[in-house]
Amino acid sequence: MSKLHTILIIFAFLIPIGILAQTKEKKKSTNIIVIDDINNNAMIGFPNAKLELNEHNDTIAKITIGRRRWEFIENHDDTKVRMVKVLRNKFKGHWAGVQLGFNNYHESDQVDFMNLNSGKSMTVGINFLQYNIDLRKDKTNFGLVTGLGWAVYNYRFDNDYLIVQQDGLTIGQPTEDRHVKKSKIVTSYLNIPLLLELQTPENSNVHAFVSAGLYGGFRLGSHTKTVYFGDDKKKSRQDININPFQYGAMFQVGFNIIKLYGTYNFSSLFESNKGPEVTPYTVGLTLINF
Repeated sequence: MSKLHTILIIFAFLIPIGILAQTKEKKKSTNIIVIDDINNNAMIGFPNAKLELNEHNDTIAKITIGRRRWEFIENHDDTKVRMVKVLRNKFKGHWAGVQLGFNNYHESDQVDFMNLNSGKSMTVGINFLQYNIDLRKDKTNFGLVTGLGWAVYNYRFDNDYLIVQQDGLTIGQPTEDRHVKKSKIVTSYLNIPLLLELQTPENSNVHAFVSAGLYGGFRLGSHTKTVYFGDDKKKSRQDININPFQYGAMFQVGFNIIKLYGTYNFSSLFESNKGPEVTPYTVGLTLINF
């Protein structure tokens, strides 16, 4: 086992100190070296990675980093390397990532100044925190997902109105002799979902999932922006009675790299009795999952 001893010692001292320093539980993490002289194999493990060596096996070495494993297979004349996927032993859902969608709403109150240009009304979401909850110990494809996300919603209009608050109510104020090139309401929310998710088994040839549940959020900020012809711009942070909270239903579905999502609010865009009754909804794509 002298060759294995040498490789293990070199490998242990070449582990980048920076990798270990980045782990949150640094003080609790320890390198593990196991040498089995009887079975002619050895193993060294450290956070998120492992090296296994066996001189008397066709697979003489295995290097595992995260969920990828490289296997070095020795034949009569050469050595081949193959990469295999290591199956998860815990459920992991789909929430953390970057989302891009289109906004629209149902109007209970038909008012001219809220006529939406839905093709240019977009939302961008960054879901930065995720927690996964296993619901079946013997399965890794079924569970609950929750976390935190930040979303910015743009509602675009192409009419000659300024959206303002007057006497406590949100109204559209005609711009009279000036023509509006574009105007919009921009709001941002911190959202918290609770989704039930079902996935295809991880060893399946396709990766598909569906999740559904509820979400709620509280407003971080809002403003209006108006651009007149001639590129004169006006931006206002006046309170126009945007609802400080939102809540509704969320749905996600994915098939391999294609991932779609949708939300439907049970709450109005504006506070009750202070503005038009409009109920937002969004459909879009998940561009990246973390």
